[in-house]
Amino acid sequence: MKRKYKLVAFDVDGTLIDEMQFIWTALHRKFAVDEEALDSAREMFENRQITFREWAEHDIRQWIAHGATRNEILKSIKSFRIMEGAMQTLQELKRRGYTLAVISGGLDTALYAHIPDADSIFRYIIINRLVFDASGNLTGIHVPREYDSWGESKQRVLRSVAKKEGITAEQCVFVGDSNNDLDVVREAGLGIAFNATPELSEVADAVIRKKDLRMLLDILE
Repeated sequence: MKRKYKLVAFDVDGTLIDEMQFIWTALHRKFAVDEEALDSAREMFENRQITFREWAEHDIRQWIAHGATRNEILKSIKSFRIMEGAMQTLQELKRRGYTLAVISGGLDTALYAHIPDADSIFRYIIINRLVFDASGNLTGIHVPREYDSWGESKQRVLRSVAKKEGITAEQCVFVGDSNNDLDVVREAGLGIAFNATPELSEVADAVIRKKDLRMLLDILE
């Protein structure tokens, strides 16, 4: 029987990684960034005065001003954990022949800290990447070109990835947990809300309420 779905894409924060708060929020608190400065930049982005790239670069400059280093960032996310059942799920999906992808507005640091061999697991990793110098000091951020617009649109990224694979968005699965995933969950042929917000659960095709990614395997059986 021909499989309907070809590609499975994942969010990171709250989906592949189990954390108490988004990595951006955790690091803002770690480096005691001025909340007014953060609010101002967010409002400018929401009002389309700056792009997502400019917004991200603004926030990263605040961390740099506070002397952020790779080691300090890793210590700050030490309490984060890989989601229950994540590795077993990823391995089984690959065994079944699915193409795997990461589509996230988070940071690569958390992903690679908990899934060091992510490059061999996922064919596509669309995520913001922190830049460090030889001494481990934070110097900037690389924002994927797909996000350099008026919106960090995961929907647009999914379409781009699907096109590269020679498939349609209808043949893709997306697994996410927050309102940032609303557009891409609607776009995917199968949108899955994982331990998600009420808003995302409302629009998703399937809902997983337990923090165990292995439940995804039953949905895709």
